[in-house]
Amino acid sequence: MKDLDKKLKIIEQETIDEKIRKKALRAKAENKEFKIHLEFINIWEKEVLSNKQFISDLDKILTSFKKIRPKNNRYSWKFYAGNIDIKEKVKDEVAFYLNDQKISLNLSLYGRHSKIVLMGESYELKDIDKAKDDYIQFVLDVFKDEGDNSF
Repeated sequence: MKDLDKKLKIIEQETIDEKIRKKALRAKAENKEFKIHLEFINIWEKEVLSNKQFISDLDKILTSFKKIRPKNNRYSWKFYAGNIDIKEKVKDEVAFYLNDQKISLNLSLYGRHSKIVLMGESYELKDIDKAKDDYIQFVLDVFKDEGDNSF
């Protein structure tokens, strides 16, 4: 075949150019998504992870639970990175443990579709205060139900 080397060079260059284009496009999309996630993370950090009132409420609940039922019960709560698949290293989960039950409030990062999730129920980030209130109420309800079933 005539011009085989030339045709192969053209195919090779087109393939390389396409890979470079796709890589740049992917980097642009990831950068945009990262910026969006950063907005959500900053609100989460302020309203949940660093919110002294929220932390105080969780501590108060824990102290009260331990006082009400001090024996043979394991109660605790913590912040941690529940989703290790996300690129942003953030403590995206609040977990309250009542013996073998775990009640969690999560930040789920999906670009503009990011949300807060409480035991399967989704909240928009603008409703973070409602999500926190519902979370605390859910913890109280589970504790009460646990107590009602212990007799």
